[in-house]
Amino acid sequence: VTGTLRRNEGGLPRLLTSLAEIHTHGHPVDWTALLPTGRSHRIELPTYPFQRERFWLDAPAATGDVRAAGLTATEHPFLSALLPLADNDELVLTGHISLTTHPWLADHAVFGTALLPGTALVELALHAGDHAGCEHLEELTLEAPLVLPEQHPVRLQVRVGTPDEAGRRTVTIHSLRHTGTSWTRHATGILTVEGPGHTASADRSQRWPTVLDPADALYDRLAGVGFDYGPAFRGLRAVGRHGTEVRAEVALPDERHDDRFGLHPALLDAALHACLLEGSDGVRLPFSWSDVVFHPTTATSLRVRLTPTGPDTVALTATDESGNPVVSVGSLTLRPVTPEQFDATTRGHHDSLYQVDWVPMPPGAGAGASDEAPLLLGTDDSGYARPADLLAVRAPLPATVVATFPSGVGATAEHVHAAAGRALALVQAWLATERFADCRLVLLTRGAVAVDPSDDVTDLVHAPLWGLVRSAQSENPGRLVLADLDDHPDSYPALVRALSSAEPQLAVRAGRVSAARLTTAAPGTAQAPASFGPAGTVLVTGGTGLLGGLFARHLVSRHGVRHLLLLSRQGLAADGATGLRDELTAAGATVTVAACDTADREALAAALAQVPAEQPLVGVIHTAGVLDDGVLTALTPDRVAAVLRPKVDAAWHLHELTRGSDLRAFVLFSSAAGVLGQAGQSSYSAANAFLDALAQRRRAEGLPAHSLAWGLWAESSGMTSHLAETDLRRLSRTGLAAIPSDEGLALFDAALRTDRAVLVPARLDAVALRAQPEVPPVLRALVRAPRLRETSAPQALTFRQRFAGLEATERGHAVLGVVRAQVAAVLGYASPERVEPDRGFLDLGLDSLTALELRNRLSGESGARLPATLIFDHPTPAAVARHLESEVFPAERTAEEPEPDEVDEAEFRRTLATIPLARLQEAGLVRTLLQLADPAGEPADTDEQEHGSALDTMDLDSLIRVALGDN
Repeated sequence: VTGTLRRNEGGLPRLLTSLAEIHTHGHPVDWTALLPTGRSHRIELPTYPFQRERFWLDAPAATGDVRAAGLTATEHPFLSALLPLADNDELVLTGHISLTTHPWLADHAVFGTALLPGTALVELALHAGDHAGCEHLEELTLEAPLVLPEQHPVRLQVRVGTPDEAGRRTVTIHSLRHTGTSWTRHATGILTVEGPGHTASADRSQRWPTVLDPADALYDRLAGVGFDYGPAFRGLRAVGRHGTEVRAEVALPDERHDDRFGLHPALLDAALHACLLEGSDGVRLPFSWSDVVFHPTTATSLRVRLTPTGPDTVALTATDESGNPVVSVGSLTLRPVTPEQFDATTRGHHDSLYQVDWVPMPPGAGAGASDEAPLLLGTDDSGYARPADLLAVRAPLPATVVATFPSGVGATAEHVHAAAGRALALVQAWLATERFADCRLVLLTRGAVAVDPSDDVTDLVHAPLWGLVRSAQSENPGRLVLADLDDHPDSYPALVRALSSAEPQLAVRAGRVSAARLTTAAPGTAQAPASFGPAGTVLVTGGTGLLGGLFARHLVSRHGVRHLLLLSRQGLAADGATGLRDELTAAGATVTVAACDTADREALAAALAQVPAEQPLVGVIHTAGVLDDGVLTALTPDRVAAVLRPKVDAAWHLHELTRGSDLRAFVLFSSAAGVLGQAGQSSYSAANAFLDALAQRRRAEGLPAHSLAWGLWAESSGMTSHLAETDLRRLSRTGLAAIPSDEGLALFDAALRTDRAVLVPARLDAVALRAQPEVPPVLRALVRAPRLRETSAPQALTFRQRFAGLEATERGHAVLGVVRAQVAAVLGYASPERVEPDRGFLDLGLDSLTALELRNRLSGESGARLPATLIFDHPTPAAVARHLESEVFPAERTAEEPEPDEVDEAEFRRTLATIPLARLQEAGLVRTLLQLADPAGEPADTDEQEHGSALDTMDLDSLIRVALGDN
């Protein structure tokens, strides 16, 4: 029902407005009666180009009938389902919780962070015990706070174990974040059938005081030390003393009376408020509960007695207003918590801190090895495999070709640059040689990675090769393998056997083969180096950039640093540098901002000489770096060198020039790109792999070192400000979620408490990872991989089986649907219907990286081997669909269809002529076109600077002529 008359409103506009109100409330309206003839169709309006989505906020959806999934429904606000296990007496209760579904929980915050109260964990344990027939909570120890997210729900799991001989059962409470990859345990305890106070009855022997003091002032004191209580948790009404006993009256707000808890967490939490400040000037939080018994009641107000039993322990009894027992706690231990400790245990989520472990492969991993031995490429006088030798590989081609790299000795930045150039040339030659499309190239190093945390990286020169090739592997699945050996005679034969597996990274030590896996890092026990200390100087490279400034502030506010040396290429001329210096100075620090290229050894030495002897250097934080993203086949040695220089050269100079300093910390800012192998970041991955190896080398030498391979930061920095929406969506599909700055700072502190040289502070999105066609092997210890498809004929047969029974026209439409769906997924379109079949890929928004991703997706979908130049050879979704259909159904190709390699030159010229040269340059495609123009198919040997100048002056007609080979 809605009104159609208002004061001074009663005409057609008012009537249409009322219809609109009905429509927005979900009631059907026949708009066709109001629209002129011929315009009765509805037109969907986009929210903005290329992504049409509905942005209405949805109310929390009602939970479905869990019984349809074989579960037992429960009536608990947090736990919706119960599963009794079949082979024992264990119970598992599950549910979801968030500030969206339970907004009143935002009223319970400590130091500004919303937490699930410890009383809620007690209530969860009691509720689980009630289902298990154990009404007494003998003990419950709280291990980690549960931080409540604002939007995405957290999964809860309460597990009750099998009873022992005395009938006691264990109870555990875990949570899993929406994007998390591992469960966090928050509490463990013991449930029993009966316990002290189980048969308690009404107690009216002690007279309740008729007058207590109002509790309003207490909440002001609690807010002053860090407890941020909102209306739902301000239930303490009055408080007083009777000897050593604290007495209090608490009541649940009216709006919370229907929340369906047995014992409402907000009511029990309010019962503790009177003792939270007892014996402490700061925050005290519940830590351990003993002998908790709840007597079912509908009481919404309590009379509470809190009796001290020790310095930080109290006993609690609570009754209703008639003296009937409601809850009793034999002993509650509270522990004081500082803001620093709180940050370390909440914002520095340990499930966002990872490490690379080398996991032994199962004994049968090499059982399917072929009798054919890999072909070992010849080497030059320096011990390097020669790219030219690829052309001389015998036919028939072997399944595996091995290229060895010599052990790097006398490591210098120059050696690293030279080795990276050699590796780049070899991999580019391999990928450019079409007859190797079905072969794998194994790049073999010795001592370039550390298998054990205590290992030394003996080959720093070739450690960057691992980062470079990891990214190349992501761009070219199945084409490249990384392997590292020791000198044991059994190691190479063991590697040959292991090559039958699909593992892309292998390490062999004493004949034992291991594969790389990312795992959750164990929480550190060492004290964080807040003792950078006020007496010493901390050097920050890239100190005026976003990350440099962020951590400079953190060093001053959190670690007590009072002397900072901030280095950047522009010094005080950099944007915001003067303001940063003044801000840090106002905070009590002495700050020197110096212009210095840290990759210049002499300039860096001069900057270090400025450190005063009375405030010697105690810490180094190396944040500097640059990006130059591009697919590996488009890179040049000069482009790689430009990215290596601020990472490799600067870190090596810092390592050498500070060896004589008594450092407490040497922290290198690396990137998860080097660990995970982000597509399009081969040079950046190589640079950061060197940092990881250098940290490992320093640890082996007894020097302090941490290399932190950061994931994606939420704040856009100078290095990431160029990322477009398409880039961010592409990164999110790889499983990298953005790290908020406050969480990043806490992860930094958590990392420094560990003894690992290399750590990966990153937020991984398990939902995005599980949505991938194949979870990368390095992540399979964190995310269960979906059932893998075969990589050869059976996959093509699966594709054929889907469409083989269709008529030619229907099959063409079906294959086009597959292509449009994959394009929509790559570009983040809301629907495949938004992908116009005859629109050019560049106009749709594809660049070189998304083009590779599309090629890989379609290859995986169809089982067909598709070229890296797919979207250039076939520039529209319709053209790709025709090519894909001809590859999978070659026998059914009609006479009218052109051969896959036949391209109408005039049409190609017309298509290319419509694309602005600037668009091709932005997409990183110009050099690819020029390389394709070389009849030999090899990259042009042209000076990069001269090459760039030629491109800047070249008109579009000239570019087309070069691309077509009309020199």
